Amino acid sequence: MRNKENWFKEKIKGVNPEIAAEVQISADIIARIDKILKEKNMTQRDLARKLGKSEAVVSRWTTGFPNLRLSSIAQLSIALGEPLIVIPID
Repeated sequence: MRNKENWFKEKIKGVNPEIAAEVQISADIIARIDKILKEKNMTQRDLARKLGKSEAVVSRWTTGFPNLRLSSIAQLSIALGEPLIVIPID
């Protein structure tokens, strides 16, 4: 995983900061989904079933850089039983 992170960081160095931030957030969400799936010993197929979605949809959400809507993030969080995004309120 470290090599992918280093490659990713190298590639986004020259990119517009707003685009880089968006891509980083997408990558972080994908990594969080993957981590939760592994921790819960779930597959993408299991997640798709819980969501009532096709495996293709879940695959698109968990690979590449999807533009997830808040409603999709909420659905994923509920299906996984864990928040995908935590926003500190101080």
